[in-house]
Amino acid sequence: MLPLLFLPAILSVEKFTKKEFKFIISICKITIILPFIYFILLHLIWDKRNISTFVHFTISNKLGISQFYLIFILFIPVIASISALIDKQKTFFHLVLLSISLGIIFLLGNKTSAIFVVLFWIMLIVQTYKRKKTKALIPIVTGVLIFVLALQLPIVNQRLDVFRKTVDFNLETVITKNSFTITKNTFEHRLLIDYLALHEILDSLPFGVGTGDFQAALNAQYQRINFKAALDANYNAHNQYISEFLKTGILGGTIFVILIILLLKKINRHQKYYAYFITFFSLACLVESYLDRQHGIVIFAFLIPFLLYNDNHD
Repeated sequence: MLPLLFLPAILSVEKFTKKEFKFIISICKITIILPFIYFILLHLIWDKRNISTFVHFTISNKLGISQFYLIFILFIPVIASISALIDKQKTFFHLVLLSISLGIIFLLGNKTSAIFVVLFWIMLIVQTYKRKKTKALIPIVTGVLIFVLALQLPIVNQRLDVFRKTVDFNLETVITKNSFTITKNTFEHRLLIDYLALHEILDSLPFGVGTGDFQAALNAQYQRINFKAALDANYNAHNQYISEFLKTGILGGTIFVILIILLLKKINRHQKYYAYFITFFSLACLVESYLDRQHGIVIFAFLIPFLLYNDNHD
């Protein structure tokens, strides 16, 4: 993975023209969707399984990918489609593409993706309103329609129902419940991991526990309260900010936070993609240790720099 460290530097001097950038996006918005369609058909026809098991059986078990990382790449065809619809370019084609892209996002059933969709919708309305007030009605109506249709999907209703019935906000209740059984509520898992990781960070100030020992330190905290799900799955911190403070203390954690802030300051009104992706990444780092996996490193070292240096055309 070491060569990925050089990608931002390479991309900074290999800028594309506006026409070249648009061409790359026009290709990507198709090539991103095709593999998903292929694996869905494979799941339904070849494996003869129900669509509701697609994430667990095909994405997680067969491909070994967390659906959390796939949300980012799926937003490229979503943004490209909505942008084309606002500009009235190939309306029918982009409506179909948008429907498929959002359908796959909802099929992945990740709660964070729902937050991203809502955030994206709000940012899109604001950006569209700033560019041309009369066109702001398009994303408003589209968003309401998508929300209504999403509520008709069984997998969305199932996830909402499970979340409502299983979430507790009392810390002692969460600790007790997770010490007796392996629960499936990932929201509670993240709250508990954050609580335990912060304890370890305070104990290891100012230098952290080290990049080679942070998982062992987390596991010791899991063992202290008998956090069964975390011990069974060897959970990482599920928070990139906390992970950096845990590994390298005040210095490493502060540098990472400053880096994210500097990247957020690069947002400007001429961008169609970068603003969304760096905003999503900075928020997603609150609930996922993105740089602990190759997929997250590629997003941070390639996709974000690529958009930073090229998605800046009026």
